[in-house]
Amino acid sequence: MKSATLALACIAIVATTAPLPAADARSISKVNSSVTADAGQTYDSLSTVNGNVRVGRGASANVAETVNGSITIEDDAKIGAASTVNGSLILDEGVSIARDASTVNGSVKLAKRARVGGDLSTVNGDIDLVGGEVKGRLTTVAGDIDLREGARIDGGIHIEKPRGNWFQKKDERISVSICSTCIVNGELRFDRPVTLRVESGGRIGKVVGDDVKRL
Repeated sequence: MKSATLALACIAIVATTAPLPAADARSISKVNSSVTADAGQTYDSLSTVNGNVRVGRGASANVAETVNGSITIEDDAKIGAASTVNGSLILDEGVSIARDASTVNGSVKLAKRARVGGDLSTVNGDIDLVGGEVKGRLTTVAGDIDLREGARIDGGIHIEKPRGNWFQKKDERISVSICSTCIVNGELRFDRPVTLRVESGGRIGKVVGDDVKRL
């Protein structure tokens, strides 16, 4: 009897200390405040309407999303998908996003070893990849693109034509800079005027566009 009781006690301790499985992971949902995911913890959904989302170092979540706020994902965190409407998207070193990452009105920054498994997009914001990797397509309408320190894009680049009068850079030539150790596989399609600068050694795919100024 004592052995059985001890065994049950051990099972109970293990059950309370073991990591939560993904299906049972907790969610944080707010409306008018920010959301913070603690470092190293596991979540299902992290969401708010008016507020920022911050994912702590090494944490994981299936979804991180907000409407009016920025999303900051700290070192080595793992996210399924991330999206905001009015806010920046910042991925620190070693961050992994399994699917897509997007913002509408905000900048995007990927640090070293950060990886997006799907598409990365913004409509009205600059994109800065400092050694990051995008397996899908990189898309913007009115944002400059700067690829540095070995950044890599496997699905090409698409700069779309503006549709409307609200774009900050509607009448400006978009700047695309690709470093000497950077790689862009796939097509570079530019539907508006672009200044393209590719350093010696940089590798890119086919360039498509009626008004591309090469430097």
